[in-house]
Amino acid sequence: MATVALAGCGGGGESGSPSVNGPGQVSAPSGPYRLKMPKAVLKGTFTESREHSEPDQSIASRLAGQIENGITAFAAYQPADRKDEFSGPVLSVNGVYGTVLSPVTARDELLKILDSRTVIQDERSVVITGPRTIIPQGSSEPVSCRIVRKTSEFGTSWQPDCSWADGSAVVKVAQTVDLKKPPAEFDLEAFAAKTAIIRKEVRAPMAP
Repeated sequence: MATVALAGCGGGGESGSPSVNGPGQVSAPSGPYRLKMPKAVLKGTFTESREHSEPDQSIASRLAGQIENGITAFAAYQPADRKDEFSGPVLSVNGVYGTVLSPVTARDELLKILDSRTVIQDERSVVITGPRTIIPQGSSEPVSCRIVRKTSEFGTSWQPDCSWADGSAVVKVAQTVDLKKPPAEFDLEAFAAKTAIIRKEVRAPMAP
């Protein structure tokens, strides 16, 4: 799962079911922004992995119909207190920023593109939970969260992700998990809260 997460792989509203935490209104950022991946996220508890690949600009090219002047941004993070490069969960942040013409459509297309990217031949992805629209506590902007099951000749795995879409960017945040645990035990609302923090941390003012 870590290998998959490390593969380099916006104005309107959010798609998904009604919010479970409050009204579904969207409070957009005060102005356009770009994505800038910091060296650490989640208030410094996760630091950038040195093993992840570079952003794949073909993703932005495939979204050209929904995002003008799109640029792909990508980074992967591991716990700052990890014992080695391979311990602890891996967080991946993958998105495209620019002028988003249709945020909901662009986000849906981004998820389709990322769901189809795999290092395993004939791997199939199926959404088994969600998407659920959640407004995390302390945030006025929703995120859309789900759990995806991946099946191949080698077996079955699963991965949670949360995403957001607005006039400046569409972004997916995913996390590797302990596959010994069932998907039903994963706390999507807690992950939505983490995604809201990451959203604040990767937004940067447009360059003058």
